[in-house]
Amino acid sequence: MEGGPRVRALVVDPDPSRREWLVRLLAEVPVDAVADWPEVGELVRAEPPNVVIVASELAGQAVPGGNPWLPVDLPQSVVKVVIARAGERLTTEYLAAGFQAVLYDPLTRVEVDRVLLLAEEIVRRASDAERRRVRRAEALRQLEVEILTLADLTSNWLTRALELVRRLVDLPALALWELVETADQLRCLGAIGLPEQYLVEAERSSVGRGKAIADSLLESPLHPIELHPGSADPRLVTSAEARRELGLRQAVAVPYREAGQLRGFISFYFSEQEPFDKEELPVYDAVAGILATALAISRARRQLVASQRMLSELVAGLQVGVIVSDMGGTVRLANHAAAHMLGTPHAQLLGASLPAMFRARSELPWDRWRQLAPGMVAETLIVQVSSIDRRLRELECRVQAIELPDAAGEQWHPSLQFLLEDVTLERRRLLELELLQDLTRMVTDHRDLDAAFRMVAERLQQDFGFALVGLAVLSQDRQRFIGQTIKAPGEVSFNEWLTSRGVTGRALRENRSQLVTDVRADPDYFEPLPGFVAESEIVVLLRRWGEPIGVLNIESAPGHRLDEEDLRLAENVAVHLELLMEQVELTDRLSRQALTDPLTGLANRRALMDRLQQVMRDRRIDRAAVLLIDFDDFKRLNDERGHLFGDAVLQQVADRLTQLIRPDDLLARYAGDEFAVVLADIDLGEAAEVAERLRRAVSREPFVHEGIPVNLTISIGIAAYPDDGATPDDLIRVADDAMYRAKRQGGDRVALASDDSSPASHGEALGGA
Repeated sequence: MEGGPRVRALVVDPDPSRREWLVRLLAEVPVDAVADWPEVGELVRAEPPNVVIVASELAGQAVPGGNPWLPVDLPQSVVKVVIARAGERLTTEYLAAGFQAVLYDPLTRVEVDRVLLLAEEIVRRASDAERRRVRRAEALRQLEVEILTLADLTSNWLTRALELVRRLVDLPALALWELVETADQLRCLGAIGLPEQYLVEAERSSVGRGKAIADSLLESPLHPIELHPGSADPRLVTSAEARRELGLRQAVAVPYREAGQLRGFISFYFSEQEPFDKEELPVYDAVAGILATALAISRARRQLVASQRMLSELVAGLQVGVIVSDMGGTVRLANHAAAHMLGTPHAQLLGASLPAMFRARSELPWDRWRQLAPGMVAETLIVQVSSIDRRLRELECRVQAIELPDAAGEQWHPSLQFLLEDVTLERRRLLELELLQDLTRMVTDHRDLDAAFRMVAERLQQDFGFALVGLAVLSQDRQRFIGQTIKAPGEVSFNEWLTSRGVTGRALRENRSQLVTDVRADPDYFEPLPGFVAESEIVVLLRRWGEPIGVLNIESAPGHRLDEEDLRLAENVAVHLELLMEQVELTDRLSRQALTDPLTGLANRRALMDRLQQVMRDRRIDRAAVLLIDFDDFKRLNDERGHLFGDAVLQQVADRLTQLIRPDDLLARYAGDEFAVVLADIDLGEAAEVAERLRRAVSREPFVHEGIPVNLTISIGIAAYPDDGATPDDLIRVADDAMYRAKRQGGDRVALASDDSSPASHGEALGGA
């Protein structure tokens, strides 16, 4: 509204929540909102509104009288809008009664903005005539939808539509004429406000010259036909006597077409008091277009009625289930496909109560369906039903309210049409694909077995209707199943059971999947929880390298018999779970390998640097130390005994040193014959004690390989965090310097990075044996 004429709104609505919402939608303009008419008078006298929005329950008296019933005097320029209740079917009545627009509950900003734009346009117009045309154009826009819907739903639409149009354009009479080419005459399809005698004479006079009359009428639509008895207008087709009784002054004929072809015209009649105004011609042209479209729809509907019998025969052979019931739910028409899908003999379905025949596993919205107006389509539902063969079927159910003619084709009755399509296999494939795709994503993203197990159990239960879904793994001694995830309608009283029990145990013994269609007849079956009643059970083995490592167990509720398709689904899921388990194991192994020295099994240099980064990022750790270890004269051992011999000795050294550090400390092979230790949350003195313990452990006892004893010593450099460095590279460099200082002092000793004393004194403090 910014920059345009100011519009003021008045809302009269007893519903407080809707009134508050409407005020919010009208926030851009001044607005007054009241609950009823007694509160309006003072507001209108103070400043009349440009638009009045009133609830239908307060405008109910508008329809019978033909004009909006508003107990206050308002200028003609005021836009009058009614809020229709949900399901209310009086839109055309309100428009014809003089309301310029109808809003529907729940209200939307787009519709309210359209009303404001209409009011703004009317305020901008200078004359009452211009304002009237704007209001008519908006009302006609809404009326178009109603007339087209009316033509689609009932055969008796035309008289009603003409009456609504006549009241909207405020003319005394209207007539719709069709050009019958075979007889070359005009035929009146419908009229309002014209006597029967006048219509009969016009039709009779047009025989043999219908095309010529139509051409002459349509050549000059801006020049109305003068109808008074003394008129000599050559376009007249009725006698002076017939026109005298008519009492009308003028008529204008506006053509209508179908597929580009001229099919006829609609004539608008004017009185002495309200003669033809050429400025109104766009409105009349719009009316002609609306009625032409409605005629085409009505013709198509008549063709539909004519082919009703043939259609019924066709429906009977369709694979799609078709059911037609009255609004009370009594079945009037059903084909064999629908009967099979619902699990009911066809003969029993006809005349039965459809809600009773629809054995759905969830509640269906029958009340909402019964409230559908003709032409309305309900939201498509996927419904799970139990069929005759005790299979669980998934049906796509589309419901539409329709009108069907009686045997004579005269009376139309509201009905509900149900189109049922068995999408069990298609939907199962889709849900299965989605489940397997999610499992695949888990393989690449999460690598979380517990989450995968939970997701599989929940989806199989929710999407496929299984009553119980369990996943269990074998214990290390292969004597017990240990439940990982179990989804059931009640509390599961156990999480472990012996492999000698149940269908799961038999699957393990026979090393193959099990499908038990009737568990009551299987001696191995046992109830997983008290009171649980099952129809069928499926057990599929989970394998690693071909060997069973667990089971996927599925059970169904009574009336839901599992079959080979369910078994195939379970086996596909099991394969993906196996892939996930293998991927998790492989990923963990690769991660360990990426951080592990292949010779000693210790952490490698990358793991060392990662650990140092972790220590420095952890705010709970305010001190740490790095020990860098190098073997004294290890090169001579490699030269004399060979690298394989030296590698074997390094492995023994790694084992011995590992036993001397804490579980949270990290021992890593840094490079060649250099090792490193990361000690977290430790001071320098404690780090020196650890280093001495490691040094003595290496030197006090020889290492023996292939019967050959090997005496080794090590030199150790120590760097403290954060005193000696704030980054991993700084600490390693400082510790390396300290280590080489220890080697220069003769080896077999520990050197601190912070120690600046002479070599002799240093050797005495931290020296060797």
